[in-house]
Amino acid sequence: MSILLVVQAGHDGTERNERQLTPFGGSTVLDTALARLRGFADGPLVLAISDLPPDDALEDLARQRDAAAVRGPSDDMLARFVEVIADYPAEHLVRVTAESPLIDHHVVSEVVREHLDSGADYTSNTLLRTYPAGLDVEVIRSDALLDAAEQATAPAERSGVTTFVCRRPAEYRLHAAIASGDYEDHDWRIVDEESLERITGLLGKSGGDLARSWDALLPYDRPIAPSGPVRLRVARANVEASLPSFTETIGYPPDPFPIGDATRRSWGVWSDEELIGAIVVAVQNGWGTLTGRFLPRLSPTIAQQALAALDERLLADDQTIALTIDGSRIRTYQH
Repeated sequence: MSILLVVQAGHDGTERNERQLTPFGGSTVLDTALARLRGFADGPLVLAISDLPPDDALEDLARQRDAAAVRGPSDDMLARFVEVIADYPAEHLVRVTAESPLIDHHVVSEVVREHLDSGADYTSNTLLRTYPAGLDVEVIRSDALLDAAEQATAPAERSGVTTFVCRRPAEYRLHAAIASGDYEDHDWRIVDEESLERITGLLGKSGGDLARSWDALLPYDRPIAPSGPVRLRVARANVEASLPSFTETIGYPPDPFPIGDATRRSWGVWSDEELIGAIVVAVQNGWGTLTGRFLPRLSPTIAQQALAALDERLLADDQTIALTIDGSRIRTYQH
């Protein structure tokens, strides 16, 4: 079973390429990420960068790290990954980005294992986020990615690489890799000076050892507080056990209630420390259908806060273009 680990880097129409060469840990963000991925033993490591001259430095860095570099369009990430497959044919392709220097080969290996065991076309630890942001891993069958490259026309489906497949669970089998605990309030991406200072501080408090696995770093990190009074957590057994008390419904919640399903994503709804409901977003061709169960007599304010929390989740990825309840559109996230 051939597997290729691909780090998306370089110019891609965002500011991400500028952050990759930010000094960190005695080298740079990207160099540190490549070093932490070297422990992945299931296949070769390739850096997918643009064909623009400014990315020459990244090609040199890859060479120094004994990694391959494949160059492709700066404005079409999906086409860039087709170039990677053409140069390094493999049955499965792992995609990570260079936003976090703490990306961990242990997480990559775990997501790959789940992908192979499930027989999925696409597996990620992002559609149902339980790992810290910055440890994002996607695994996709190469033939599914090539399908997407032939058919995808929407800008988000070209830039997102795997977005075309994620939006079409009727055509492709999706699987969600879920951590043993809930760590989604940890954010290890470097997006600005404040986050750089915070992650540098985390490394310092943990002793500065860049070989430590992600879970060994957790005790030294302070979770980021949720942005609103109502928060969502990926639904687990505790949510399933509470369903009988949720007698108010929106739409027609599925029975049995889905847990850990990348096609019908489910979250528990928490207000302060109280579990007040559970919601499901089922997607087809990018259109999401919202259903849910809640405690009786909740205030309309709570309902709006829960919807705002859901917006944050759905805006964090491209799987859902618009959200509906009972066939009526209530949100549009992309055109």
